Amino acid sequence: MPAWLVIGLLALLLGLQPVTTDLYLPALPTLKAQLLASMAQSQLTLTALLLAFGCSQLVWGPLSDRWGRRPILLAGLVAYVLAALGCALAQSMEALIFWRTVQGAAMGAGVMGARAVVRDLYAPLAGARAMSKALTGLGLVACLCAPLGGLLTEWLGWRAALLALTAYALGTLVLVALRMPETLAQRNP
Repeated sequence: MPAWLVIGLLALLLGLQPVTTDLYLPALPTLKAQLLASMAQSQLTLTALLLAFGCSQLVWGPLSDRWGRRPILLAGLVAYVLAALGCALAQSMEALIFWRTVQGAAMGAGVMGARAVVRDLYAPLAGARAMSKALTGLGLVACLCAPLGGLLTEWLGWRAALLALTAYALGTLVLVALRMPETLAQRNP
């Protein structure tokens, strides 16, 4: 796999976290009003996402050591796409909280998988360089998310901002499915 492709895929996978949070935040007041929710419920959509994200990495890591990086990345990205679609179609705050929790757990597979791929492909010093380049791409993605989320929410409504998450994850899923081979040399049963 060419180095530029590895860096691009890493940036997309690591970008799941800022895209998921920063693109969504400008939509929060609008969706709170439209779903007739309290501020506490609105904030729970972000808290649940982050808690599920953190805890899920404890599960995804050992699973990727056992079955490989590629199947775990694909499973996580499929779950993320479905959860993002569920968020965009949610008709109640409770449903949105549920789907954001699923989305956070699925996001853990992408972020954890990206870091594991770096360890698989590179020696420590070269891995640090690759991560540095990928994080530059991540920074660009993160800088664009909040303004884009605000524009989408203002022009098309809060569901459009959440559908943008679906599109981002779907594009990442397609690239991983088509271009990313298994990187784990030996699985750990």
